[in-house]
Amino acid sequence: MRCSDMLKCFIFAGLLLVFPHAAMADQIFNVTLNTMPLVGHPAGPFSVFLVFTDGDGIGDANNTATISNINFGGGSALGGPILFGGASGSLETGISITDSSFLSFFSEPFSPGSQLSFSLALTTADDLGGTPDRLTFSIVYNFGSPIPTLAPAGDFFLGADLGSTGPIFDAYGSDPSRAPTDGNPVSISAPTITLVSPVPEPSSIVLLLTGGLVGGLTLYRRRRA
Repeated sequence: MRCSDMLKCFIFAGLLLVFPHAAMADQIFNVTLNTMPLVGHPAGPFSVFLVFTDGDGIGDANNTATISNINFGGGSALGGPILFGGASGSLETGISITDSSFLSFFSEPFSPGSQLSFSLALTTADDLGGTPDRLTFSIVYNFGSPIPTLAPAGDFFLGADLGSTGPIFDAYGSDPSRAPTDGNPVSISAPTITLVSPVPEPSSIVLLLTGGLVGGLTLYRRRRA
């Protein structure tokens, strides 16, 4: 589109910025879990297990979880990922999961080291039905069951509900009263979650963009005078 009137261009561009599209920017977190108790444990081999459920139940593909910078603290990935639904990638290259189906999951075995850490990027779109998209992170042992945790249901270490106000996390340590099929109970504290890239509040974005628009209009008027 060609705009001959510079003043109209300023106004049009400002409206596009102040009223953004529904897509939301990623929020990025660092997640760290102590895996030293798994080293040499007879319940191995262990696998990372990620599950992503679509809150609307229709696979609207409006949110994505991306896992990168995966570090095993002296351990390593063992290869052979199992992918379902909107999951792609590997522990070696990074993982992406989109809620393009009601249920998506990723699983890959690893050799544990002192800790498992990774960067977690989450988009923050709301689902129309009011039920948020949800990501959970578990560690599965050799019988295909998750390591018992203190989560009220599901035996996961980390859960995240996605929405426009930012992800809501719940994190749990392992359950010392329940042992895997092989060996003694595992004692692991809840993972630490650290925000890396905060997203500005909507009001701050509007103020910033409005200020830029006013400045541009002022400069334009001075040049016209």
